[in-house]
Amino acid sequence: MKSRAKMPGYMRRYTARLLLFMGAYMAILTGSLLFANNGGDHGQGTLIGLALISAFPIIGVFWAIFRLLVEADDEYQRLLMVKQTLLATALTLAVVTVWQFLQVFDVLETGPQWMGAIWFGMLGVAAPVVRWRA
Repeated sequence: MKSRAKMPGYMRRYTARLLLFMGAYMAILTGSLLFANNGGDHGQGTLIGLALISAFPIIGVFWAIFRLLVEADDEYQRLLMVKQTLLATALTLAVVTVWQFLQVFDVLETGPQWMGAIWFGMLGVAAPVVRWRA
């Protein structure tokens, strides 16, 4: 029977941070949307506050990624993560750029509202590409 390699400490910490921030994001976003859409008359200050607290866990995910890059003691794994992050950013900017030009030429009325979600999706797409091309 083969034994599985133990996950390095920096990856365990990254995974814990990621789970914490994404769990907080789901809870805060759900609560914020329910509160905002409950039919009450909320002031603009309240809505700005809801938007900010909903954004904080996503900012925390970016911090977790940067902490991973700092804490990783395997230079090759660090390089792959940097490549993955750069590729995800480039793909997201490509999607948003094309979408924006479709707006400029009146093909579409509105652009992407969830660029963070697009970036996270692209981070997932970039992972196997970077490892395959490594």
